Amino acid sequence: MKELCKVKNFYFLLSLAAFLIILLPVGIANIVFGYMMGDSPCYLCWGQREAMIFIGVVAFFIVRYGFKGKYIAALLLISAVGLYQSFLHYGAHAHRDLDQGFSLQVFGIHTYFWAEVVFWFVIIFLGILFLLVPKFSDFDKEMNGKKYRDFSKTGFIFVIISSIIVASNAFQAFVSTGVPPYIGQGDPVRFSLNPKYVIWSTNGWKGNWQNISFLGNRDVKAPDYAFAPASEKLGIKFDNDSNNSPFASIDQKLNIISEKKLEFDKAINTIAYINNEFVASSKWSVYFLNDDFSVKSDFELDPYFSATIDPIIGIIPYLQDKFMLMGSNKSYLRFAKNENADEVLQYADFIKGADKFEGQGDKLGRGRLDTVRAKLNHTASMTSDDKYFYLATVPNNKNAKKFVISKFLLSDRVLSAEFTPKANLKEGSTLGELYITSMTYKDGLIYALSKNHNVIAVIDPNKEEVVKTISYPDSIKNARSIFFKDNVLHIMSYQDSQNILYTLK
Repeated sequence: MKELCKVKNFYFLLSLAAFLIILLPVGIANIVFGYMMGDSPCYLCWGQREAMIFIGVVAFFIVRYGFKGKYIAALLLISAVGLYQSFLHYGAHAHRDLDQGFSLQVFGIHTYFWAEVVFWFVIIFLGILFLLVPKFSDFDKEMNGKKYRDFSKTGFIFVIISSIIVASNAFQAFVSTGVPPYIGQGDPVRFSLNPKYVIWSTNGWKGNWQNISFLGNRDVKAPDYAFAPASEKLGIKFDNDSNNSPFASIDQKLNIISEKKLEFDKAINTIAYINNEFVASSKWSVYFLNDDFSVKSDFELDPYFSATIDPIIGIIPYLQDKFMLMGSNKSYLRFAKNENADEVLQYADFIKGADKFEGQGDKLGRGRLDTVRAKLNHTASMTSDDKYFYLATVPNNKNAKKFVISKFLLSDRVLSAEFTPKANLKEGSTLGELYITSMTYKDGLIYALSKNHNVIAVIDPNKEEVVKTISYPDSIKNARSIFFKDNVLHIMSYQDSQNILYTLK
């Protein structure tokens, strides 16, 4: 008798939970928010609301037809789908500023996040309920060989009220969304029963079956590196003809004075002249070089510790005797030389060179940059004016038109500005047609080297415009770095499996 009482209590609690999930989140959203306040769900909102209804209905099925594995599996699967929908919805708005968002707020939280709360509550509640569940044999005794259970008066009332709420939601969905193939609105207008304000839309289907990817807009292929060409994956065809550049005119042409093939066993992706020495990188390795390009010291970065750092795209001086290296994913490491480095402490950052370099210590370490306009673009270049440092985006397989310069304060690495420079362009062209692989700063101007179309855009960061355009010879096939040494311009190119340093005038 005691066991049967436990079973009945279990079914009562489950029917109460089913009723509450339909009455509160679903019922309030439908009656209070919908009919009374004019809130109209988008198609993701409808998906989450439907998942809540399905959870309630399946729970009633358990109360009616008994405790069966297939119903438990259905509850978990529906909750998983609901969690995915709510996470997808919330993720689209999570980055917004204070009080920005979509739809109404309850206790300062938008309804799409409350969906996340509801589904997690379902998971936790089911876990607790099933933890306290009676023996399976007791459920069989309680059924007493019948195919279904009789509802109690309270349970029957729960089912009737829940059915009314579900029917009301179906009516609201018909009015605001329509029948297939109409799918609802991504940005729905205020709910109304007046036909002239009702919108039935199929726009939500557009693009859904093209380039299907779990990453969505973040399915961006890795940028082009000296050691890993990526033209085909990016959908970009590089050429070396400056006449094909987006600029309406070229102000100046450079000529090659000399070229030097470097005896170096790796493709150099970046090289700069810092504090009277060359600093080069290839993937996750950094080399400090003599004037004859022999290696003085080097290290190999552990790219996966703490903040993951994609292959290195630039190295700049940082706070006197320190340096900052940047990955194409805008994650960085502030590091310093130290011949007496604590190898154990520095093990975290370096696979090789932990006894001669420091990544852990005062004003050192890793971090990530936050951007706004450049969030969905990699960078392939970096430069500094001693107060600020600058990054430039590169086009990719998702967006081949965007070009953004991001400006950060060196002292705190916080975004100060983002801009697309003004420029005199051909009709229909954009700066996104460039592929900036390196930048250097001189006399208040940024020299941005494009390996595509063999041009250099000279940018005034204060005026935020391209003030001069320079072309360089088409014999330089894969320009990777630009720098000044003794006021002379140099370009490093990796071509024919060799690192070639060009001096130009």
